[in-house]
Parts: sequence; C-alpha cells; structure tokens
Amino acid sequence: MNKMIINKVIIQNNRLDCDYTIMGEWKKYFNEKESFFIEYSKSIMDVPESIAIIPFLCNFLPMAWIFDAEIILNEIDKDFYDSINEFKQGYIEMYPKLEFAGKITAQKIVNNVNPKTDKSAAFFSGGVDAFHTLISHIDERPTLVTLWGSDIKLEDKVGWKVVEEHTVNIARDNKLDYVVVKSSFRKFLNEGALSSYVSKRTGDNWWHGFQHGIGLLGHMAPYAYQYQISKVYIASTFTIAEKGKVTCASDPSIDNYVRFCGCQVIHDGYEYNRQAKIERICNYTRKTGKPVQLRVCWESEGGSNCCHCEKCYRTILGIIAEKDDPRKYGFNYSNEDFNNMMKDFKRRIHVILNYKYIILNYKYIQDKLRNNYEINEVNNSLRWFYKMNINNINNIPIKQIFRVKRKIKNAISKIKKRMV
Repeated sequence: MNKMIINKVIIQNNRLDCDYTIMGEWKKYFNEKESFFIEYSKSIMDVPESIAIIPFLCNFLPMAWIFDAEIILNEIDKDFYDSINEFKQGYIEMYPKLEFAGKITAQKIVNNVNPKTDKSAAFFSGGVDAFHTLISHIDERPTLVTLWGSDIKLEDKVGWKVVEEHTVNIARDNKLDYVVVKSSFRKFLNEGALSSYVSKRTGDNWWHGFQHGIGLLGHMAPYAYQYQISKVYIASTFTIAEKGKVTCASDPSIDNYVRFCGCQVIHDGYEYNRQAKIERICNYTRKTGKPVQLRVCWESEGGSNCCHCEKCYRTILGIIAEKDDPRKYGFNYSNEDFNNMMKDFKRRIHVILNYKYIILNYKYIQDKLRNNYEINEVNNSLRWFYKMNINNINNIPIKQIFRVKRKIKNAISKIKKRMV
C-alpha cells in the first residue's frame, strides 16, 4: 500500500521543514532531491505542530486520494481535519471518473481555538483577479499574502525582487500589512509525471487541476494562527458561467470548505467574469485616483509584463475595451509596439483561442468593445478583432488544419507506443 509517514515538522523562527518517509509505488511521483520547506517574512514560533502540518498536508492530500495512500502523522488541527471530507467532495464532483480514496491516521486531533477577530488576509499575485479582490475588501484592510515559488520560480531571484517590491508598494500605498512566503511546494513533487498521469484521465494538468487551490491556501494556516486571522480570501479565476465547462483546483466547491483554527476561506469574486473585474478596477482608479499596476504575465522571467503573451494581450484589450489606457496599469509599449502586437495577435489567434474559457473571455472583451466604441473610433490595428465572429473561431480553415494535424500526431504516437 502507498504510505507516507510524517516524522516531524521542524519550526524554527520563520521557517517550517517537513521530514517525511514515502513508501509504495507512488514514490516515483515525489522529487526526492528536493525538501519541502516554507519560509515566512515574519515569525511563526508560537505555531503548534497540529497547525504547522497543514501547509504540507494541503499539498500531499490530492496525491494521497488519487493513489489511495495513507498519511500517518502525530497530530492535526480539528477544524482542518473535520473540513477534509467536505473539500474532498468538491474534487469528487469535479472529477467523477476518478476514484478518491486514501486516509489520514493521526495519533491526536487538537482543538485549536483562536480568538475571533475582524482580521482578514488576501492572497495577492498582482493580477486582475487579485487586485479585484483587494479593492472589493479594501475597507477590511486585509493583509496581503504573496508566494514565491508559485508562478515565480525559486531560482528567479531577479523576478522575485520585482514581485516583492510590487507587493510592498501596494501595501504601503494602501497602508496595509503584508507577508511574503517562500515555498518549495512546486518542487518537492514530480509535477511533469503527475500531469502526465492525470491529464489522460481528466484533460487537466496537476498544478491547475489538482494542487494550486488548497496548495496555496494551506500556507496561510500557520500565519492565521500566529496573527489571529479569521478570514482568508483567494480570488476566483473562473465564474459560475464556466462551471462544468472547465476544471480548476481553485473552485468554490473546494476553497470555501477549507478551515483551520477557526479561520474561514472565501473563494472571492466568483460572480464576476474577468472583463467585469477589469471594469471595476478601472472604475476604482477613476473614482479614487489611486494607480493600479497590474502584474499578469505568465512568460516574463523578470516579474514584469512582457506585453507579448496571451495573458498580456487579453488584459491590454480588456482595459482598452473599458476606454482606458493599459500603459497606466503596468503595460509599457509605444504606439508602434501596439500595432506590431496586434499583428502578432491576429497571426496567432487560431492558437491563442484554444480553450473554451479563453474564447469566452475574448467574447466578453469584444462585447464591451462594441458597446463602448463605434468601429471608426477603434484603432485601425484592432478593427479586425472588433468585426470578427469569435463564436466561429473553431470553424476557420487554419484552425481545422491545426486540429487535423494534432489528431494525426496523436494517432501516430499511439501506434508507436503499441509497436514498442
């Protein structure tokens, strides 16, 4: 049987280390060369083991369920322990073709009672979703929580410096507290092998489909205990309109059921699509006069916006659709750059619009563009997008050619595997 024995959790000032032993066939999905550690920018010395174990469990649990493994440990927080089957149900409903088994064996279940306060925290990456959550709850003065090791790799020290400075500046400008967390939670496991395993069964990869919701949330448990946080916000990526159309590990059916030491998680902004969030951000800056510098880029290793990837294009067009200037929001480009960007976007659109939720996002942008502009008011390099039929994107000849090529490639790959 697959088994994990958590030998001990070491707490030293602001750092947590988890020492564990893995047994069984699932061992190949762990990266044994990497340790699992977490460092906070503030002390967590008063955190008991039953709370300190939670960040690690949140990243072990989806694996334990899928590979029917037993996790054996010394002690666990009662609030979190009681919530496990509740958020596990979210996974079961999302992936009905998978069996979620496994179990936790704890020697002791500890009832950690934290004083009820009005303190809140919000995960903050600097993107559209995170900024929308921040401005929606700005009156609560939430602590901003930014992770190093999520979208910015631990090796990218230059990129992290940009991200950290961004968070510090936002916190300072809004008179908020903040904490930065450095974590190896994406290095201790073999993400490529896990993605290969689950993608065949679900169509999603490991990070997006299984880990990143509770994997992120668990990091807040020690901090919430130490600093008496009663509410944690994690920004939504999708909306109710996408339910059943896309899978994602960060979903209200999962996030909203995670609890620890009296602290409740809230999956925030699920009622707003991405374009509606951009509209609210633009309205916020107009109303308050406070600048908003977005950080949305997936491809830039320097932590800033490259202005050439799909995510940058999507955000730039979304801001333009709201009759605002993306250059005020952290996108640095000239008029000539913009013309070249739109040429590139047009050339690659059959590849860019490759997922239903992305097509839906661009449809929201186009609808707002048409609502706010007459065609003669739109930049010449953008008029083709204004006029195109996005709903028909999958039927254009070049898209069909790419689809046929992909099917042929997959068929050849299957034949080769049978011949081996």
